[in-house]
Amino acid sequence: MAESTFSKISWTEFRPDQRRLTTGAALTGAGMLVSAAGVGLLVFELVRAGRTWTGGWEVSPGELASRTLHQAQTAAQAGRDAWRTYEEQAV
Repeated sequence: MAESTFSKISWTEFRPDQRRLTTGAALTGAGMLVSAAGVGLLVFELVRAGRTWTGGWEVSPGELASRTLHQAQTAAQAGRDAWRTYEEQAV
């Protein structure tokens, strides 16, 4: 079996600079914290704007959802009734 190039590498010579690795890790952590703070601020502002926008509606979002659900249920019942009527006429 032939030896691979990977097994011929002398890993004892691989010595990264610990100070640079530590600095890179610290900068990465700080960047992640800044990014998380940015996402949090973005979500907060979107929620605030959405609540302000929907607060100005004449009908509340809950009432709109209730009406739409009732319309969907009524339409589904009408579809079932039409299907049953069609089947009875076909027979």
